[in-house]
Parts: sequence; structure tokens; C-alpha cells
Amino acid sequence: MTVLIVDNPFEAGTDLIVSELASAGVPMFRMDLAEFPSELNFRATFTQWNWEGVLTQGERTVDLPAIQAVYWNRPDGFRFSGLSAADEHYARGAARIGFGGILTSLDVPYLNHPAKASAAEFKPRQLQVARSAGLSVPHTLVTTEADAVRRFSHLVNGSVVTKALGVPVVAHAGGYEALYTREPDLDALQGVELTAHLFQERIEKDFEVRAVFIGDECFCVRIDAASDQARIDWRSDYNSIELTPIETPKEVLQSLRRYAAVMDLAYFAADFIVQPSGRWLFLEANPSGQWAWANSPDLPVAKAIATVLEEWCTL
Repeated sequence: MTVLIVDNPFEAGTDLIVSELASAGVPMFRMDLAEFPSELNFRATFTQWNWEGVLTQGERTVDLPAIQAVYWNRPDGFRFSGLSAADEHYARGAARIGFGGILTSLDVPYLNHPAKASAAEFKPRQLQVARSAGLSVPHTLVTTEADAVRRFSHLVNGSVVTKALGVPVVAHAGGYEALYTREPDLDALQGVELTAHLFQERIEKDFEVRAVFIGDECFCVRIDAASDQARIDWRSDYNSIELTPIETPKEVLQSLRRYAAVMDLAYFAADFIVQPSGRWLFLEANPSGQWAWANSPDLPVAKAIATVLEEWCTL
């Protein structure tokens, strides 16, 4: 009974999960979509009920019926070299529908199924589902209008932050730029009209929390920021944060379980602001959020994920 692991080869959290599964003696087949078809091949035949076939990578093989659980995180996209732009476009589409279709048609539990994870990435829906699940959320604006941003700022007493809606990295000729949460200059909003932008009221915070939800459990780490930069976005200044495992409040855990049920997710990482009053405010939930930096004996995220995958293999 094998766990199929679909991820890029440089994900630290996945390395930790692999180590835990290996220690438990659970067979695994790790792969990346970018390895197909240059290093990874397959064949699959549809019988009366299911797909039967084999994945092959060098000397490694796994029969499709042997796969009893899938861990799908952040695989790289399909790559094709030496083709014209038109042929590459066709090849990528055929690979996504053909090979990707086989991988996503396995009649086994996924953590998470890529279709569910993709649907759960939309931040506006995250806020709506979180509020329906009983969580508090900040006032939020999504717009292409600069005047709407200024009106929104007035509504929330002038304290506003802006966050990336898509991948928080932009490639430039000279390298990459990380798009951290920041306070916008309301007098210089040129460019807002080019695409959708998200703005939120800036919340007074005591500390922040990364909550990692797995199966039916939740592991929370308190994040205390020592610099002004980190207090706006702790990802921008890792050297100025302190991590402390904390208990998940009962009502927050219940709401996160409802959120997971609506989104149909087995795993996600949610971010919260905790106000001086003790109130928790939901910011967002990443269906493939990172957690390796917080993994520890007191916050055993890798072990919890490996345990879920192992239990799925024995059902």
C-alpha cells in the first residue's frame, strides 16, 4: 500500500513527511509533474470500474491500484523543451488532461485533491466561508478603483494595508520581488486600475498565529514580531520573530472544522491576528501553506500529516 507524493523536489515540509513515512515503513512514490515525460512515464487502462496501470521513473515503479493515499502539495508545472510555442501549448494541455487526469482520478483520499485546493485559493471566498463558519474577519475591499480605496480608508479610520491576491512574487529583469503586506500610499495609487487589488483595515494586534489544520486536528504557533516591518508582515523579517506553540481555542477549532468541511480540504494553513482583547481574526487560509519553519517536537506537523497518510493506507 503506497503513498503517492506529488510535489516539487525542494519543499522542506515534504522532505520531513517523507522522513516520517520512511521511519514508519510506509512505501512511497515521490514525483513532480515537471519530470513528465522526460524522466517519468505511465500507462493506464480503464477497466470496468477503475484505472489500472503503472507509473515508472527509472528503476522505480508503482502500480496504480497500489496507491492508497495521495499527498499533493506544490508540484512544478509540465515542461517541454525543443518544441514550438504552439506545440508546447498543445503538449502541456494534453499532459494536464491525460496524465493529470489519471493522477486526479484515483479512487483514494487526497491531501489535498488539486481541484479542491485550487478552488480554495480564492481569498474573497475564503473570507466569506470563514465568516459563515463563525470566524471574525477584517473589513476588506477588492477593487480596481483608486477612489474606492480612499473611501474605504475613511470607512476604517485611515488605517489600511494591501496584500497580494495572486502569487506573492514578481519576476523582474534583475531578479525576483516578494510582495509582502504593506501600507499603501493613498496619494500614489497609480496602477490599481490595471488588475484586482485587495485592501484590508489594519488591525491592532497583540501577536499573530499560523494555524495548521490536519484531518481533525489543529496545530497553532504564536508569532511575536520584534520589528516594525515584521509587525506588518512577519514573512518579511524572519530574524525578528519568535515562535511559541499555543493551544487552539475551542471555538476557533470548531470553526476551522466547519471551514474544512465546506472547502473539502484535509489540510490547510490559516493565518490569524490576535488582538489585545484576545479576539482572533481570520486573515486567509492557504491549502498548501508552508509550515516546515514551525515544525518541532512541540508542534509535530510532519508527523501528524504522515500519520493521516499512513492511516489512509490501512483503511
